[in-house]
Amino acid sequence: MTTTDPWIHDLARVHPGDRIEVWDQHHLRHAGTVSQVAAHLGVLWVREANSGLPKLVPTEGHRLRHASAAYAA
Repeated sequence: MTTTDPWIHDLARVHPGDRIEVWDQHHLRHAGTVSQVAAHLGVLWVREANSGLPKLVPTEGHRLRHASAAYAA
């Protein structure tokens, strides 16, 4: 049996323009479009879908996954 892990473990898989979700424990903290990635610093900037505001997101302590097509629309 094979399971697909939806979580992003390497920021090399995240690019500007990607739609992602940022989770903390069991709660969705941010959802939006990636504007910049600084993998060497462990951070990325996300423009929130609801407000349009940019958010600096440290990846430590958060889980990331690509947003589903239905959610991103």
